[in-house]
Amino acid sequence: MQFNVSLLLREPVGAIRHFALEAEPPVHRGEVQLTHTPGGVLVHVEADVLLDASCSRCLAPFSYPARIDFEEIFYQQVDVVTGARLPAPEEPDAFLINLNHTIDITEAVRQYSEMAAEMQPLCRPDCPGICPVCGQDLGIATCQCDRTVTDPRWAPLAALKRAQNG
Repeated sequence: MQFNVSLLLREPVGAIRHFALEAEPPVHRGEVQLTHTPGGVLVHVEADVLLDASCSRCLAPFSYPARIDFEEIFYQQVDVVTGARLPAPEEPDAFLINLNHTIDITEAVRQYSEMAAEMQPLCRPDCPGICPVCGQDLGIATCQCDRTVTDPRWAPLAALKRAQNG
């Protein structure tokens, strides 16, 4: 996901280029708009991504679609006409245009994909999860474990009941 912007940087501030994103993991499809700004290039990305995850209930691996939409400024390091070094941006983690006037949006797409990821992804909405006793995936088979939740404060009463029935 690289774009050579040397011609764009030679045009007046405000010049725009549009590109379609080709399928390259995690991007399924999308569009990029590059706009020449006084200090570099404003990159606007709208993309459909496919995110890999593990189900938070049954731990099965699966993928699900998400949409990312972001704008980031990529700062010039070198003047495109003179080749002179430009001052470093004040932002310590700023995205940079490399010395060959190429923008690589791969890292930005990765970061925004991570932010779009669900905190507790589910392989399906009704996923039963795994048995907390034996570890059986309850979506595949059932188990015979006693999974009734008991309050430990009632343990003496339960013991008394078992003693009376036993």
